[in-house]
Amino acid sequence: MFLDVATIYLKPGNGGDGAVSFHREKYVPAGGPDGGDGGRGASIYFEADPSMNSLAPFRFTQHFRAENGEKGAAKNCTGKSGTDMIIKVPCGTVVKDAETGGIIADVFEPGERIKILEGGRGGRGNARFATAVRKAPAFSETGIKTVERKIRLELKTIADVGLVGFPNVGKSTFLSVISSARPKIANYHFTTLNPNLGVVKFEDDAFLVADIPGLIEGAAEGMGLGHS
Repeated sequence: MFLDVATIYLKPGNGGDGAVSFHREKYVPAGGPDGGDGGRGASIYFEADPSMNSLAPFRFTQHFRAENGEKGAAKNCTGKSGTDMIIKVPCGTVVKDAETGGIIADVFEPGERIKILEGGRGGRGNARFATAVRKAPAFSETGIKTVERKIRLELKTIADVGLVGFPNVGKSTFLSVISSARPKIANYHFTTLNPNLGVVKFEDDAFLVADIPGLIEGAAEGMGLGHS
């Protein structure tokens, strides 16, 4: 068993601002306030995908920004809410706050969808602030602004086969030949810094192969990649 990890940055959508507007039509020169509320910012969900077997995609795409809610409009029209963002992760992924180490969620069941970060609430339009005393409020509320969060993903993976050996002896090349995995291959030591996974299909069966970073003498004492 080995631990696959990735660090990503998530930004839920901001809430849209409420509108300041007054009803205007022919023969009604001084209508009341009709500014609509701002739309809700998009939330971010993680969904467990049984077809994924590693966190490798998150090493190339690390920043995710969800849609903001739109501003409110006249005639009490509410702004459009942002479309929630769905990010697929392997089954068994543990989601942590990278700053505190606290667990936010465990995504285990195939198809399970968990809200990770809530989008900002839309601000209220000026129509919401009208009272018997204050009939024409000329102000509205701004939408809730969200902040970017640094998230750590962890996945405990059990491979059926592990490729273990000295650095630069062809383990990654071998993995690329027997599977559809495309690990980085170059003519220098420690090209592989993180385990690469490949699925090998044989007749009606399949098994998971892990390309383990190269080992050198003294690795147990921290030499080379050491305890990493």
